Amino acid sequence: MLAAVSKGADLGDLCRATGITPETLERPDAYADMEQSIKAWEAAIRSTNDPSLGLHIGEVTSPGLAGMLGFLMETSPDLLTAFTNSTQFNGFISNMTVFSLEIRGDEFFYYIEPLEVWHNASPESARQVVDHACAAFVHLTKLLSGKTKYPLRVSMRFARPADTREYVRVLKTEPAFNQPRNYLVYRLRDMHLPVIGHNPQLNLMFRELLEKEIAKTHQRETFTNEVRRVILQNFSSTVPQLTDVVDYLHVTPRTLQRKLQEEGTSFQSIAESVKSELAIGLLQKRSLTVNEVAYRLGYAEPSVFRRAFKKWTGVSPKGYK
Repeated sequence: MLAAVSKGADLGDLCRATGITPETLERPDAYADMEQSIKAWEAAIRSTNDPSLGLHIGEVTSPGLAGMLGFLMETSPDLLTAFTNSTQFNGFISNMTVFSLEIRGDEFFYYIEPLEVWHNASPESARQVVDHACAAFVHLTKLLSGKTKYPLRVSMRFARPADTREYVRVLKTEPAFNQPRNYLVYRLRDMHLPVIGHNPQLNLMFRELLEKEIAKTHQRETFTNEVRRVILQNFSSTVPQLTDVVDYLHVTPRTLQRKLQEEGTSFQSIAESVKSELAIGLLQKRSLTVNEVAYRLGYAEPSVFRRAFKKWTGVSPKGYK
């Protein structure tokens, strides 16, 4: 949010839209959930009237904004290790965008995937997140290595905007739009460039600190929240089934149900809660019809969705809209 303010967004507008106070923004442990993140991006775009806001924030991003993860990257031996570290520990900052990398021959692929539920709920803010990550990657390679390197190709899931000049200016190539995934492709040799701040001792220290912090977070997280997180991360047109979640968590169905029962809930209750929240969020996007929301949530028959929604909220989807 503060980065958006630096680009002209009004802090008061952002705080009112998200329900986050300026004091909360100063806390290093502050965390925004998906709904707040979507509202922050949408409010920032309105406030700045900048359709390329994600690109513009990304091209001035610094490793320091990522805290300990940024320090880990700055002390890594080379760019490949730095971005491998960033994908490994990104959950320390956010679990709403999944980053991964792949090496194919002499090319390096860097994938950027907002959760499917985010993409469904707010495609425009999801696009901004991808734009931001792409521009930030280009900028960070320069800050970390001292060399300016640009991607060979860029792929994006989103429709081609009317004006792509800012993409070309920032990325030095026009992305291929309407593609299955979001990613950057670099020459692998570019990723072997040394990081100018490499320090083995500090790098080890920051890695150990991050591992300890993540372990503490996992200890504090209830099993209910862990199941909920897995459902959200693996949502794609339908809510994952019990068998999908137990496979992901490497537990038996009986163990999962027992742990949830100890916390006073069940898998069905959590799944229904997630669907209810997603439905409400999608209905607030008044451009979507009730039938479209039903299909996005995996209901083959809108009438089934209408009955479920009334059970969750006490009103019909149409009445809610």
